[in-house]
Amino acid sequence: MGFFDVWIRNGLLYVKPRIESVSFKVYENDVWLASGRDGVFVQLRDRKPNTMITIEYLFHNQLAGEQYPLKTYYAMRERNYQAGDILVASDNVKSALTGYMGHSALAINEKELIESPGLEPAIVRKSIQQFLDKHPVHAQFRPIKTVLGDKAAQYAIDYYQEYQSNLEKGIHKPTFSFDLSQELDEPWEKIYCSKLVWICYHFGADYTFENDHLWFSPEDLYHQLLENQDFELVYQHQDVKFLIDT
Repeated sequence: MGFFDVWIRNGLLYVKPRIESVSFKVYENDVWLASGRDGVFVQLRDRKPNTMITIEYLFHNQLAGEQYPLKTYYAMRERNYQAGDILVASDNVKSALTGYMGHSALAINEKELIESPGLEPAIVRKSIQQFLDKHPVHAQFRPIKTVLGDKAAQYAIDYYQEYQSNLEKGIHKPTFSFDLSQELDEPWEKIYCSKLVWICYHFGADYTFENDHLWFSPEDLYHQLLENQDFELVYQHQDVKFLIDT
């Protein structure tokens, strides 16, 4: 057992020594973050499973160190897909938007998902494989409670079917749009990829993700899910990274 207790929550790293009067320094991928003698809170710079936290400390006048890979906290598992799994990509088909825009979708079973990919049709039901082919740099999250995923997925199916019914009647609602004036909890005027995930969990599973800015972006979804106690990380490509807080 090491000399330190380490917790990670919502992008914050907490380090507390188990022994008294020990000076230590905290590094993230060899970049200094903080120094202390008691517990310290510090904001992580780059939250990825391949990130390494190193703690250097003096004990009995000897320099020592401990390492904590974030993959310890973000366990990987064999790839499979369940209803309610959320896929969030930081890459884009248009490479110029990679790291800025991203994309997200909701799995409805082991092979299919529902997404709002842009333009028309605004909502589509497609294979999970086509998402993986278009967006290899992605993460996959799963609700701890299966019932949450089942309810969100069923709402997505019903939502898609109602959208198809609207199209057959010549009603093009919702339309795809990033218009910042739209209400997040209004599902039938405008839609975009991460809003679709939001409404499926909000209306279908009575589970609401927080929104920090005007629109609920894939970046918002990713960083909320990354350390959300109600979800677990199933998979993450090592290059997933959002460049700005949207």
